[in-house]
Amino acid sequence: MPRHKQSDPTSIKTQVIRLRVTEAEAEKFRSRAAESGYKTVSEYIRSRCIPDDSILDTDAGKQSSEV
Repeated sequence: MPRHKQSDPTSIKTQVIRLRVTEAEAEKFRSRAAESGYKTVSEYIRSRCIPDDSILDTDAGKQSSEV
């Protein structure tokens, strides 16, 4: 059972990417996420790595803002 009801099925997050970090790095992620107003570290990382208006070009492995 999903924790949150999503109105858009394409926005359901089903994939997990593991990232190994030290305890100090994990604390930096948590602190910076909170300081930036994000509810979760996932939201913080997603906002920093994937701009809202871009799509992932899987062939090239790079982001593209072309639709």
